[in-house]
Amino acid sequence: MKTVNIGLIGLGAVGKAVAEGIISNGKLIADRTGVSLVLKGICDKDKNALNSINAKDASIKTGNADELISSGDIDIIVELIGGIDPAKKIVLSAIKNKKHVVTANKALLSECWKEIFGAASENNVFVKFEASVGGSIPIIRTLQESFVSNNFNVVYGILNGTTNFILTKMDKDKCGFSDALSVAQEKGIAEADPELDISGKDSAHKLAILSLLGFGIEVSPDDIYTEGITKIGPQDIEYAARWGYSIKLLAIAKRADGELQLRVHPTLIASSHLLSDVKGSDNAIFVDGDFVGESLLYGKGAGGRPTSSSVIGDIVDAAKQIAFSDGKNNMGYNLAYAGNSLDISRMEELKTSYYLRFSAVDKPGVLAGISKILADNDISIANVSQEEHSVGEVVPVIILTHKAEEGNMRKAIESVDKLEYIKDKTVVIRIEEEEWA
Repeated sequence: MKTVNIGLIGLGAVGKAVAEGIISNGKLIADRTGVSLVLKGICDKDKNALNSINAKDASIKTGNADELISSGDIDIIVELIGGIDPAKKIVLSAIKNKKHVVTANKALLSECWKEIFGAASENNVFVKFEASVGGSIPIIRTLQESFVSNNFNVVYGILNGTTNFILTKMDKDKCGFSDALSVAQEKGIAEADPELDISGKDSAHKLAILSLLGFGIEVSPDDIYTEGITKIGPQDIEYAARWGYSIKLLAIAKRADGELQLRVHPTLIASSHLLSDVKGSDNAIFVDGDFVGESLLYGKGAGGRPTSSSVIGDIVDAAKQIAFSDGKNNMGYNLAYAGNSLDISRMEELKTSYYLRFSAVDKPGVLAGISKILADNDISIANVSQEEHSVGEVVPVIILTHKAEEGNMRKAIESVDKLEYIKDKTVVIRIEEEEWA
């Protein structure tokens, strides 16, 4: 039986689940793989977190990450603290100390991938990162291995479990965003500070990684148009359903006219679409390749145990290479090929259909005024709905448009929102068409 020693840094929900998985299912892993995983070091600054781990040898617990990084007994460093600082320093130090690295850190990889993988190549070690996108969904391994022969037309999906839970809750219970967020926080699905999730930034980090793997394009999250879900109201979900749509926060990478669209935003998709059935904190990722065709990968996108399953899978994969091969850099995918072979299209040039919710005073001429501004900006109306209220009340006016250019839509909405009878910012949600769904 081969033995591989692990150093685990970070005991949040995922880190604790990784430790528990190795301790409780270690024999199962060894029986299936012929490799015995040994937790040789566990690190966290929180003593309570350290004490929560039921390790036979208490001496492996430490608050000093450098002890694990510099230890000659440890083969793999597992970084699960998240964020850029101090995670970047920890990962690069581990690599320079000839440690292989497993991480779930999408922010770090999306921002610093070139530096990290460059260092890994120089030091002849590998970095594995399956859990950085999609929780328990094996999308990284699928793109790197199973679908490696494909040119991709589209990679898109629901990449954030927190926002999907919130939108599902708003739909099911007809509640507002704030109430749904509070429930998500009570259940531990949303962080105390949920900004990274609800702003769409978490999804943008993940989309940057998928763009690297799927399209070979060097992109920063800052290059991705990003919009969160805070403006979505329960009435938007209700109105969308009337027209046969659901609302999801989608991360989209799509070839169009020789360029690559990269965008994260709330989206209306047909209720018949498979992604409409992805509920709660689940994630799903759709890919369309020139050989494989269309595929959908679905699973738990959040939570300690589901994510830890992907982390432990990476640990086992790395451990097998250490135990049964030379243990050298064998990433299985040449990330150095990434460059700027595709230009990122300008968001203003996007052509799609739109859902618009105007908050207007109910009086004659309102719809005519809105329609004129839309027409002046080459925007054609497909459907209109206006609830009956007493004259003088503020009412929602819902319009679905035919395909229009984003830049024209922005100009139109800016003009409409200046009208004296418009009493709140217009809600604008893009619609993705069935032709690629």
